[in-house]
Amino acid sequence: MYIDNIDLVKSIVTRYFTVSDVFLDAGILTFNVYDEDIKEKFRNLYRELKQYDLIPTATKEDGRILVRVFPKPRIEPPIPRTRTLPLILFIATLGTIAIDGYLRSSTTVYEIITLKTGFIDRFLDALLFAVSLIAIIGIHELGHKISAKIDYMESSPPYFIPGIPTMIPTFGAVIFQKSPIINRDDMFDIGVSGPIAGFLVSIGVLILSFMTARWVPITEYEVIQEQVTRVGGLFLPPPLIFYLARPLFGRPDMVPLFTIVGFAAWLGMLITALNLFPAWQLDGGRIFRSFLSSRQHRIAGYISVVILAVTGYFFFAILILMMMPRTPDIPPLDQVSPLSKGRKTAIILVIAILVLTFVPLRFF
Repeated sequence: MYIDNIDLVKSIVTRYFTVSDVFLDAGILTFNVYDEDIKEKFRNLYRELKQYDLIPTATKEDGRILVRVFPKPRIEPPIPRTRTLPLILFIATLGTIAIDGYLRSSTTVYEIITLKTGFIDRFLDALLFAVSLIAIIGIHELGHKISAKIDYMESSPPYFIPGIPTMIPTFGAVIFQKSPIINRDDMFDIGVSGPIAGFLVSIGVLILSFMTARWVPITEYEVIQEQVTRVGGLFLPPPLIFYLARPLFGRPDMVPLFTIVGFAAWLGMLITALNLFPAWQLDGGRIFRSFLSSRQHRIAGYISVVILAVTGYFFFAILILMMMPRTPDIPPLDQVSPLSKGRKTAIILVIAILVLTFVPLRFF
């Protein structure tokens, strides 16, 4: 890889760093710098070199901090760049979710739980379900998008993925990153921003679920549970946050029976939890890679696979396991600067959210 104007690069790098030596390492322009705290200096260097289609990296080797400068590689987007495709996928996903909601609200189980049988009731519940779930997923991706913009990283619009009604109404959405991650702080931010945003929306949907629920005495709940089981239905195990939220609505001797909006809240919490596991393909992969070494992160990924498999997410665990060897470890450009103390403390919040939202489908 060849850099046209070496003198220009030297002048830019020496403007931000105290350089003790400049040399070519395997043909790569390399600077040995004295500076210890390089986080902001490196960020500013990246922003300036970016204008010339150049990318810097910073590593610590044998006690020396080395800044290398590379020409920016040309990367073809995995999906053709069209303005209409994200909109088409969004509409299609909204459709599959709405159809799923209507079909779920048209079952005998739903009639037993809610006592709703009319078309208008079913239609409104399906609409509310679709809006709630699309908001959870959309705001989740918007969190990533805003974080990327704040950290000067280019990213694509969200691509929603339609699902299969009555099974999985949507497979979520993805945003393709067009720029490298500058440092560990940015890696943490872009990883945590989506789950936090989606979690907050899920809390709103959860509150709405309790407000629209049908509250019945415990004795009546047991009778309804038997009726649902008799026609082939089942009650999903709720995450911990459902139990903690219930006392806020009073009625200690009553049990809430949710409409399908409750299912949207359940899915929202599950999406949040699964994304926080430290496997590289998930948001949690970036969160935990921001302070773990490559080896530690891979071990954490295998532990995640085991936990998911034994708690009922066997096929999801197998999918992650199959993808792990094919997913390269992509460290930030600045591998010298550590994660900030505030973000290290926020790891506790991430783990707390995971505990609150995870739904074991079965126990060990």
